[in-house]
Amino acid sequence: MVKRRPIDGVLSFFNTCCFVGSIPGAPGTYASLLAAALIWLFPAVFGDAVFAVLLIVFAVASVTMERYEGEDPGHIVIDEFAGMCVAMAGHRATLLNVAVAFVLFRIFDILKPFPVGRMERLKGGWGVVGDDVVAGIFTNILVLLWTRFI
Repeated sequence: MVKRRPIDGVLSFFNTCCFVGSIPGAPGTYASLLAAALIWLFPAVFGDAVFAVLLIVFAVASVTMERYEGEDPGHIVIDEFAGMCVAMAGHRATLLNVAVAFVLFRIFDILKPFPVGRMERLKGGWGVVGDDVVAGIFTNILVLLWTRFI
C-alpha cells in the first residue's frame, strides 16, 4: 500500500486537470477539450505561457510517475492539456484555429505516428508528457500551414 502524502491531493488536482481525468469515457479527449476551451477564452494566458505550463507539467508528472512506477494511468491527463497548449503556441486563438488544432492533436495523440509513440519509451514524466508535446509540435506545424496557406 502506498503511503499518502499531504501533497498528493494537490498533485491529483493538477494531474487530472481539475478532476476532468476522472470522468469516464475519454478522459484525454476531455482534458484536450478543456485546454482548447481555455486557450480560446484566455489566449494570452495559455498561449504565451506555454513554456511555464510545460515546466509545471513536467515537474508534476515526474513526481507523480514515481508513485505509479512509470505507468501512465488514464486519469492523469495534464499531459494532454500541455500538448494542446503546445499545439496552439504562437497562433491566433480563433475558434476555427482552436478546433482544427484540437482535432489534429487528438489524431496524433491517439494514433501516435513516429516519433510520437517512441517518446512513450522515455522513463518517468518525460515519457508520459513527451508524446503529447511531440504530438503538439506536429499539430502546431500543421496549424501554421493551415493559417498561412488556407
